[in-house]
Amino acid sequence: MHFNISQSAFNQLLQTVSKAVATRTPKQVLTGILLNVEETTLHATAYDLEIGIEDSLDVTPDGTLEIISPGSIVIPARYLTDVVRKLPSTLLTFQVSNPYMADIRSGTAEFHLHGIDAAEFPKLPIFHSAKSLTISSLLLRQFIRSSAYAASTLEARPTLTGIHSTLHMGQMTFTATDGLRLGMFSENIPENPDFSWDAVIPAKSLTELTKLLPEQDMPVTLELSNSHSLFVIGKTHFYTRLIEGAYPDISRIIPNHFGTTVRVDTAQFANAIDRAALIARDKENHMVRMELQDRKITISSNSPEIGNVSESIETIETVGDDLVIAFNSHYVLEALRATGSDQVQVQFNGSNQPFTLHIPEEQNNLQLISPVLMR
Repeated sequence: MHFNISQSAFNQLLQTVSKAVATRTPKQVLTGILLNVEETTLHATAYDLEIGIEDSLDVTPDGTLEIISPGSIVIPARYLTDVVRKLPSTLLTFQVSNPYMADIRSGTAEFHLHGIDAAEFPKLPIFHSAKSLTISSLLLRQFIRSSAYAASTLEARPTLTGIHSTLHMGQMTFTATDGLRLGMFSENIPENPDFSWDAVIPAKSLTELTKLLPEQDMPVTLELSNSHSLFVIGKTHFYTRLIEGAYPDISRIIPNHFGTTVRVDTAQFANAIDRAALIARDKENHMVRMELQDRKITISSNSPEIGNVSESIETIETVGDDLVIAFNSHYVLEALRATGSDQVQVQFNGSNQPFTLHIPEEQNNLQLISPVLMR
């Protein structure tokens, strides 16, 4: 195994896949990156059995990659990424001199790193006859951003640590809830695929996926098997397992009618809550209080040890009854960020019932939050 490669190209390849390197595992091979060199392509793979990332680089006429002989080896990621990152931005030579030793040379610098037999590296999932569709990377980012924040971080109910992804009659929906809040986003897929699916994908995995999505829009291919999902972004393949078990029916917790509806400027509303949270942050539930009266919202919080704060903002539109309600400030701030809109519509059914937030005139982006009971 022998190839010459640009330091910057090699570093970028390793940084992409290193997000899937296992950090705590008794299996040493999972802490490494598999390098597999074929006649015209260098493949790099990391796989912690939860997520797997594979990326590749082809031989190019400009000499970014020159393959001299094929082969494969697993190198500990911690040392390989650090070595390549700190080498000068020139061509470097990577050669396996014996089955378990890699020589990396750049200028007068020469590293010798112990490797692991590539045969010990676990195989990535295989997708035979998998369901597949293509989606915009910007739209996929919106799906994840609008739901992942609401997923549970507790393993007591594994399905709630995932995002429920469904596709039915051309409409895709991502839903996540931890029992106290809910984030949901729906959109028609332009291709209008003639099949449906229903899967629970780990929210942590999809959050990692967003780090690989490009800033510019490009197509992403989604594939789904009975146990795994695959997202293909150019030459990058992102694998993640599915969570077993049925996702709870959330339709019954979403209100159909509301007693109070207000439209507010998102930034003003968020800033007032954020400032009130400075006093509430030492409380276990980060509780702030909101009072709606005569088209004016007053956000307040108090602490016997710290002090109190009160701030008022005008609503853009108010329909229905005045009310007083308390909520977890962190939950509402995350929900407001998930809407990604300059204005937000908030709908209530009294002080003790869940309330919703969404973009005005749109129902495809819905955030729901349970209130904190006031004493």
